[in-house]
Amino acid sequence: MAPMRDLLIVAIIALSFANPIHAQTTENSWSSDGGYTVLAEQFTAVWCDVCADVDPWMPEFTESNGNRVARVALHDDFDDPLGTPITEHRVSRYSSEAPTAPSFWFDGEILSGGAPDRSSMHRQLLSAEGSRSDDTHIRIEASFDSGNLRIGTTLSDWSFLDQTQLSIFIIEDSVTIEESEAINGVTNHHDVVRAYHEASINDENDKWSYGGDFSSLSEGDFTYSSSEITFSISASIPLDVEPNELSIVVVHETIGEIETQSTLGVLKLEIGDDSENSLISISVPLAIMIILSALSFKAQSRK
Repeated sequence: MAPMRDLLIVAIIALSFANPIHAQTTENSWSSDGGYTVLAEQFTAVWCDVCADVDPWMPEFTESNGNRVARVALHDDFDDPLGTPITEHRVSRYSSEAPTAPSFWFDGEILSGGAPDRSSMHRQLLSAEGSRSDDTHIRIEASFDSGNLRIGTTLSDWSFLDQTQLSIFIIEDSVTIEESEAINGVTNHHDVVRAYHEASINDENDKWSYGGDFSSLSEGDFTYSSSEITFSISASIPLDVEPNELSIVVVHETIGEIETQSTLGVLKLEIGDDSENSLISISVPLAIMIILSALSFKAQSRK
């Protein structure tokens, strides 16, 4: 029984450290596989007093839910140093009217009722997970060299492609603004959208992009095969931003009327994820459990 107990301890340790989707391949190259994550877009602003109560605990919410949710903070482009035209463009997907701050969309479904609490956020996340009928498999590969960030995305196992687009967010994990700019008193902001590119999968002329400080954001190119679609863009990183301060969120979503918008797949890649933990695959604990089952069966058969 002692050997079995030791194997159980090994299995528990392996399960504790396993991370099935992230993998860093080299010092300046990272990759991630998935697609089942929920996209949480938040409209917020430095002048919003209610946001000052909500935004500080957003990192705790996202970290506690791991790979289940990817938050992107869309700051108002009016009187907010973190605002960009990306905000109005993304919000127009969901509403023809200006939203109130804060507003949250989970896979395009708005969370209404004023300032949310943790319970309502979790309920909305569960609802979004239950509403997703299928997940497009997404792979992100990113590399950094000489101030240039290259992002490659591969789609596979999709349910459909007609009237869909690929949307790529480059977000800064943590941004500090001057106290004079922090109208609501919050100087540190998380998951701030800095650059964005979207392109229709069926019409390469249908695209929208904003680079901001990432001024040389490329337009990107599609490569098609019967089972995969690949897409690549690159962006110059500002000198005052380190690559490990950035994350990439890739979304496969529909195009069309506001009422028919849907999310087909989402994946987030955090640049600079620790390679030792991230290289451990879910196959490791799975293999251990299979071995344990086989040993248990053999032990019983000897009795």
